[in-house]
Amino acid sequence: MIATCPACHWSCTSAVSSHGPVAYVRCVCGLFLVLERGVLTATAGTSAFGLVRRERADQVRSGREPS
Repeated sequence: MIATCPACHWSCTSAVSSHGPVAYVRCVCGLFLVLERGVLTATAGTSAFGLVRRERADQVRSGREPS
């Protein structure tokens, strides 16, 4: 195991690319993990597990009548 994905907690086992002490790992959920000397330092991209449904403010019901 190289790293554990912070979005889906899947074990990532192989680097896509490495440059000196920096390795780039792609998780099965789609997130890229950036490791420096084996320590997770950053993530890039989006995860299939991190999708958030967004609604426009004028469509969100507040549950109260306008004053």
